[in-house]
Amino acid sequence: MNSQIIEIINRNKHFVYLSAIGINTNGLKKEILESVDENEIDIFSNRSHQMLSPNVYLESLIFKCICKYLHEEYKESMIFENKSRLDIKTIIATSKSLIERPRIMKPSDVVKGFKDPDYKNGFVTISRFDKELDIEEYGKKTTKKGTMVFEGVLPHKIEVNPLLDWPQTNDIWDNTYCYGKPFIQGFCVNTGSIETQFVLWMNSELLTMLGLKLDNYNNGLRALNSNNEIVLQFRCWREQLIGNGASFVGMDSNIAKLEGCDLILREDYFNKLKSIVPDLTYYSEVT
Repeated sequence: MNSQIIEIINRNKHFVYLSAIGINTNGLKKEILESVDENEIDIFSNRSHQMLSPNVYLESLIFKCICKYLHEEYKESMIFENKSRLDIKTIIATSKSLIERPRIMKPSDVVKGFKDPDYKNGFVTISRFDKELDIEEYGKKTTKKGTMVFEGVLPHKIEVNPLLDWPQTNDIWDNTYCYGKPFIQGFCVNTGSIETQFVLWMNSELLTMLGLKLDNYNNGLRALNSNNEIVLQFRCWREQLIGNGASFVGMDSNIAKLEGCDLILREDYFNKLKSIVPDLTYYSEVT
C-alpha cells in the first residue's frame, strides 16, 4: 500500500510544483505517509470485487499537509501560482455538467478507426472519452479491467489518440487551453483527485476563431456565441454503480461500470470548424 501512496504523492500537482521550485520535500513526504489512516482507506474498499472505490481521501490529506507545511515554513513568501492552483472554477463547472449517459454505443462495442461523428438535436459530438468496467476481469491476473474509448476530431487523417493529454485545466479560464498545439481538443485525467476526474475542452485558439466565449462557470463548462446561445458544451456521466454484496447496488455504491464525458458542438459551428480545418476527420481509439 505504501508504494501506491508514494506514487499518488509523487504525481500530485502541488507536490510536483514544490519539487520543481527547489523545495526539499522528503520530510513532507514522510509526514504525509505517517498521517495516513489505513481505516479511512478501508472504507473505500469493495471486498466483494477487490476494488478501491474512487475517493479523494489521499489527495485531500496531501493538500492539507502541504498547506500546513507551507504555513509553518514559508507563510511570508510562498503561494501556489498559475498551473499549481486548485482549479475551483472547473470543479464547479463540471459539477453542473452531469447528465444521464446518452444512448450511445458502449465502449466494448466500439470499433477502432475513422468514422462519422454522432449528430443529434442540432449538435455534433466532436469528442468523447468513455470507459466500461469489466467485473469479471478483476478476478483474473490481468492489467486489463475493461474497455476505454478515446474519440475526437483530428486536423488530418492520422491514426493517433485524438485527445491531447493536457492536464492544466486552469488554462481553460485563461483562454490558453492547448494553445499552440495542432489538436482540436485536450483531455485531462485527475484520478483520485479533489479536482474533476475527467475534463474535455476545445483548443482555445479554435474557440476564438469560432467567435465563442466561456459561459460563467456556475452554469457549467460551456461556450456561447455573441447572442449568448449555447454552442459548445461539456457533459459527463457516471452510471451503473456497484456496491458490496451480490446485489451490486447498495448504499456504498461508488464504482461506476460506465463512466465518461463528451464535448458537443452546434452543427452550424461544426461546419464553420470544417472550413477552418478542411481535412477534419473523426477517429476512435479503443484500448
